[in-house]
Amino acid sequence: MKTQQPVLHGLHHVTAVTAQAQRNLDFYTRTLGMRLVKKTVNQDDVSAYHLFYADAVGSAGSDLTFFDWAHTPTVRIGAGTVSETGLRVLGGEASLEQWIKWFDQQKVGHGAIEVLAGRPTLAFQDGEGQRLRLIADDASGTEVHPWHGSPVPLEAAIVGLGSVSLTVGDVDATSQFLTGVLGFKNDGDLFETGSGGTGTQLRLAGSTSRGQDGAGGVHHVAWRVRDQAELLDWQRHLESHGHRTSGEVERHYFKSLYFRIPGGILFEIATDGPGFAADGEDPAHLGEKLALPPFLEPHRAKIEEGIKPLDYQPSKAKG
Repeated sequence: MKTQQPVLHGLHHVTAVTAQAQRNLDFYTRTLGMRLVKKTVNQDDVSAYHLFYADAVGSAGSDLTFFDWAHTPTVRIGAGTVSETGLRVLGGEASLEQWIKWFDQQKVGHGAIEVLAGRPTLAFQDGEGQRLRLIADDASGTEVHPWHGSPVPLEAAIVGLGSVSLTVGDVDATSQFLTGVLGFKNDGDLFETGSGGTGTQLRLAGSTSRGQDGAGGVHHVAWRVRDQAELLDWQRHLESHGHRTSGEVERHYFKSLYFRIPGGILFEIATDGPGFAADGEDPAHLGEKLALPPFLEPHRAKIEEGIKPLDYQPSKAKG
């Protein structure tokens, strides 16, 4: 029996892949001015860092995270891949002009300002070719927490996720899944969930060429629910429509549910809480030490032996 449609409240996090952890850390903290709110390991592969970049307090919906897989091949964008991640910045087009000046100083490749869905945007890439886009949004009423490490004035800082773009082989099948099963509303290639607007958006494009995940690409996209009850509603809903899920997975900082959409892209649904203070790390010093969930803490010495130290000095985040 099919269940009543539950709701996804927007993006929770995007998890991407890097083969160069130190370079990645420098770019996202010093060039983009995001806060490293958690330095931990991949819970399914403790030989790899899992780095979480976010706003000043690690709000759900602000996290861009990276698995550190040094020997993974480079991503090939095509069907079955996440082709771009949007980052929300405060202000309007003037904010993007400030970012252009900063990017030019730092020799960061970028495009020209273009308007998408009524908002000025600026496409750029990190040093591994990760495709990113700043989305200027001065209309949202959501509470924001810019990080003081921003290289541009705080009124133009990155404060959260804005959108994701997917490339798929069968646009119609994916579109039907997004609207019919996940409850998205769409206008052409733009899909929105929850209350809509920046932070809830997904774009869909088709390709006949199969892509391959890898460094410089995205591993999965996570969407927000408030709590465990909503997560379990989604598990029942997906499975009632004949879709396999991972079942609830305890990630310590949040609870998760994983599944694949038509074409193979991995989606996650994650709870807003308990958040990054769940391990007892001092909120004033997030990301400065290796944090481990309780089930990995007994193995700390062995884990630390297997990973390379990273140089991170928050006081120098502005570079």
